[in-house]
Amino acid sequence: MTCSNIYDLRKIPIYYEELKGKKIFKNSLSEMNVDKKSVHLLYYKKYNIPICSLPKLGIVIISKKGFLSFCYNFYLFINSFNTKNILITKQNIYSIGKVALCHEVGHILDPDLSSIKSNSIKIITSIAESIKKYNIDLKDESYYKKNLPLELEDFIVEFKKNTISREINAWNIGKSIVTFENELEKYIFEKMKEYALATYNYGNLKNIVIENNIESYINSLC
Repeated sequence: MTCSNIYDLRKIPIYYEELKGKKIFKNSLSEMNVDKKSVHLLYYKKYNIPICSLPKLGIVIISKKGFLSFCYNFYLFINSFNTKNILITKQNIYSIGKVALCHEVGHILDPDLSSIKSNSIKIITSIAESIKKYNIDLKDESYYKKNLPLELEDFIVEFKKNTISREINAWNIGKSIVTFENELEKYIFEKMKEYALATYNYGNLKNIVIENNIESYINSLC
């Protein structure tokens, strides 16, 4: 287990405050091998916004609650496996912030992002058309658990593959612009990458419908 005591999670916000929160990301960006004028940080202390990027604007959005939530979920994921220790320490919280940031900067620098997004829109449209074609009732809370038409299943797999391709690009670019302080920081990078890709791989139709507002696509087909 990573945490010998689950109450170690209480240390996460303490270390975050000791690291001065926003400075985790400002300092990490200053250390990256990237044109600093091409990346801007937008930090929110009060709002709960997941760490994400707006590539066209060159902006990485960060919030205190979003980052802390990620840290909790990441450590709980690590605790699910019999794996190498990643202790909850001030340095490791800094490293998690550093790795999360380099991944988002990777999205900004990805030259293939536009084509991947264009393909994603095509697949989303195909999913919407398939849902309408087979009269799948999205108001049925268990619709995604039932046997879905093979055509729709294929679109779901295609969507996941496209999304994972986008994420792998960002992780690979992120790895190329960051300098790891030690082997543990490299390990944290690899485990965060594993966690992120697993999240996309295990998604289902319901997640895809909600996160991509597919109902609006279906309504536009009426």
